[in-house]
Amino acid sequence: MFEMERKPLNFTVRDRSGFTLIELLVVIAIVAILVALLLPAVQQARERARTVQCQNNLKQIGLALASYESTHLCFPPSFVRQEDGNPPPPPGGSALQFRVHWSGFHMLLPDLGQQPLYRQYDFRKTWLSSLTDLSDHSMWPLNAKAISTLICPSASHPTMSLGSPSLWMQGAPTDYSFSHGADIIRALPGPEAACPGGLLHYWQQTPHETRGAFGYNSTCRPQDINDGTSSTFALGEKSGGRLTYGGPNSSYSTLPVEYPWAMAAVVYLSPAGSTWVVDALAVTRDIQLPDCPVSPAGAGVPFPMNPRPLQMGVTSNERQLYSFQSDHTGGAQFLFADGNVRFLSQNIDQGIFESLSTIDGHEQVASQQY
Repeated sequence: MFEMERKPLNFTVRDRSGFTLIELLVVIAIVAILVALLLPAVQQARERARTVQCQNNLKQIGLALASYESTHLCFPPSFVRQEDGNPPPPPGGSALQFRVHWSGFHMLLPDLGQQPLYRQYDFRKTWLSSLTDLSDHSMWPLNAKAISTLICPSASHPTMSLGSPSLWMQGAPTDYSFSHGADIIRALPGPEAACPGGLLHYWQQTPHETRGAFGYNSTCRPQDINDGTSSTFALGEKSGGRLTYGGPNSSYSTLPVEYPWAMAAVVYLSPAGSTWVVDALAVTRDIQLPDCPVSPAGAGVPFPMNPRPLQMGVTSNERQLYSFQSDHTGGAQFLFADGNVRFLSQNIDQGIFESLSTIDGHEQVASQQY
């Protein structure tokens, strides 16, 4: 047999030290395109997660309301308040500082998993301090407690600490506000200051057809919601840190606006000079006209959702401070009185929006309309 001659195989090996410049540029371009394609998807996924968390927060508040109602047979008031100066503040104190003015969130603390915090409050005092002792600061640090359930993860707060430990107003923000329906009071100087009743415009004094589920000293029960609990929202988003406000005149500072859960100052410049603080309430229409009468249903100025501009200059128009608003794109989330949470478009018909905010307007609103 013959043996075949084996010839060595010759391979030519080309030494490579790395990418050429053109190849590197191509790789960079491909990576840039992939990042450009993936980044919006990642951001959308994160926002969806934040939206779900916000929805869960409102559901927890809804469960807290249901628990409170089962015990007290009514929902808590949005704010507990007394007539200004009755009883009078101690010497050196202001009527605002020494007004009994607890918020509905104070009342809900045990049902929001904040029983230890709730037990530290002395509800015989005021929301800030003692009714008689100027040196009593015991409530201040309690009001500054940040509660995660009350914070929307999409909201961007400049700070979680409002006010100053050395001053009488301290607080922590919330992004959820009680619905006062289609009515509002105003406290900054202006023609409303001379309105009959002024700041005494309590829930019971509000016309029933424009009344919301909450109000000053309100005692709303589920059976009072004649429009139906599934067709009436109780709370909605009002995200802090979204607006800046220049005040009613040029003597004030232009600062971010926050809505403390434990404060009830209507509209007030934080003593620390860092923020404007506003009540955690929102409305869909202002029925208090400049000449002060309580107007019939349908009168007044609409308060749309997510108003613009976000940068409010010096103006006496406080409308945006009391509108429902959120950092979610295209609308805001609302807790309905039946415990369901729904996202409402900011393009919702204003009449339907107002109808959903009132408890006894007898409007016919089909679910497919919102």
